[in-house]
Amino acid sequence: MMKRIIYILSLVFLALSVDAQQFPLQSQYHLNYSTINPAAVGESQNYIVKASLRQQWVGFSDNSIGTNILTLNKGFGNNGLGLNIFDDQTGGAFSKTGASLSFSHRVPFEGSELFLGISGGLAKVNFEMDQFDPAILSNDDIVPEATFGAIYKYQDYTIGVSVPGLLNANMEITESNSNVIYSHFYTMVSYKKQLNENWSVYPSILLKTARDYTQYDLNLNFKVKDKIWLGASYRQDFGPSLYVGLDLGKLISVYSYDVSTNEVSSYSNGSHEMTFIYEFVPGEKIDEIIEENKEDVEILDRDMDGVVDSIDICPDTYGNALANGCPDTDKDGIPDKFDVCPNLFGEKEAQGCPVLSTREREILENALVDLQFGFDKDEIEYSSYNTLTDLSILMLKNPNMNLIIEGHASEEGSEKYNLSLSARRAKSVQSFFIKRGIEKNRLTIDFYGEKSPINSNNTEEERALNRRVEFDIIFHDVDQKTVSSMIAEYDSLLTTVGTNLVQREADMYIQESKKQMTQTVNKEEIQEKIIENDIIEEEKVEPVIEKIENTESNNDDYQKIDDFDINSTYYILVTEVFSSERNAKKVVKKSNESLDYVFNNNKYYIFASRSNDRKDVELFRSTFEGKSWIKTIK
Repeated sequence: MMKRIIYILSLVFLALSVDAQQFPLQSQYHLNYSTINPAAVGESQNYIVKASLRQQWVGFSDNSIGTNILTLNKGFGNNGLGLNIFDDQTGGAFSKTGASLSFSHRVPFEGSELFLGISGGLAKVNFEMDQFDPAILSNDDIVPEATFGAIYKYQDYTIGVSVPGLLNANMEITESNSNVIYSHFYTMVSYKKQLNENWSVYPSILLKTARDYTQYDLNLNFKVKDKIWLGASYRQDFGPSLYVGLDLGKLISVYSYDVSTNEVSSYSNGSHEMTFIYEFVPGEKIDEIIEENKEDVEILDRDMDGVVDSIDICPDTYGNALANGCPDTDKDGIPDKFDVCPNLFGEKEAQGCPVLSTREREILENALVDLQFGFDKDEIEYSSYNTLTDLSILMLKNPNMNLIIEGHASEEGSEKYNLSLSARRAKSVQSFFIKRGIEKNRLTIDFYGEKSPINSNNTEEERALNRRVEFDIIFHDVDQKTVSSMIAEYDSLLTTVGTNLVQREADMYIQESKKQMTQTVNKEEIQEKIIENDIIEEEKVEPVIEKIENTESNNDDYQKIDDFDINSTYYILVTEVFSSERNAKKVVKKSNESLDYVFNNNKYYIFASRSNDRKDVELFRSTFEGKSWIKTIK
């Protein structure tokens, strides 16, 4: 009898798929959101593995009813990739298994960010029957699936929309054309709030719409001391759920129990779901140093990235020590959210964007000087072609470069005519570069007419100079207002970090002084005891003396000046950065390589090579194994 019921339910699924939830459904969707919204795969810069195991309506069937999902996600700067593998069983005749690949892209705004995502894959549907049914044409079919998603984040609010079933594929199992996997529409709104030092709350709501069918899912979760998850939810047509979980930093596990209140409740004992999350966070070497020093200084580091909260600009997000504890994709020391060019290694003075080399700046300036137009003309004079061609070659060799083209005119004629003339000149230059293989989207044009002269326009020679087009090379498309806002906010945070760093270093100095005083007292006590007993116990005294001698030796090595001028600008090949001199010394001492460190801008930079000539350091870097970057010390 039970098999007959399950068989009927399976047929209903095929015949009335328009009103059913045709995609795997989870209570803990907020913990594995990328399964229903591909835009979420790029939210973290680390590899994240998530496994969700759900047993639905335990006791309802002898066979398993449930959904198992495994995801692997990784962000790469503003992009993200993900893999989703799922197995959905009804406990009867119908089952669905498959996999999909996801891609997301992040679009940053001032104070907010937008993630867009798309996924595509294949699903195998299977319909197994114990008895022959003429309505069934085939026991299985493979159907394509695609999903679009978008997530918008503003402060502590998140809004997400996703549309699985974009292709409206038909399952060729029966003769009917109504076995369609229809498009669904999911809308999720969530919020997070830190209530006090120990408690934070995470409410969310999910609306799921499939043509004429709509279902809501309400969630309210609490996190206690950033370790324990507690919560509850209510899903329309299913009933309430209770949550409990543990957050160990890299590893998170959450269990939920669904209480069935619908028609199935008479036949089942509820539903169980487990979610496991593991984040592959780098930086084990820093973690070891922190563990060694935890008895000396109290370290508060919520995100466990090796940068204490007092000097961590992003205390709740695992980051890079060089970027003050924030994610830093290009490893240039500027946090991604304040980096105008987050995917290009750049300089601080350019807010994380590359700086043109002397040769590149020379090519740009030569093109500016040589570019000429005749009176009342928008054609480029032939004498300008050589330097413009050099600039074209530079652009072709550097696909990250974008060119701003600004057109100007002298004051002869009406203001309206001059504005039109400057526009035609700018477009003429743009056309020159497009014909030589530069994409149009890399060439931004603007025109000012006679409004921005570079001289008084009194003589024909001066007016000829005002008939010009100006260039500038940039590596981003962020407007200047947003850039200025990013710089102001970042500088403000750095000022706060600098103040906290001075206080922290003072505290660490006091702790270190106390420890050295204790070691000295212990040494004197041992020596007095030896004299009193007239016993020479070298094994007891030597370790203390050896430790002090090694410390002094390291200081002597650090003060030693090599054959370069330390008073002028020089370059170092950086391998690691610390805010504590004690930690820097330990890394240098334990390393098998020839390392040293230098104090600069309130940080201790460990380096493998240094020279007044950048080329020497670049040459050394080409043979150096391991992650490193070149820093200028002024």
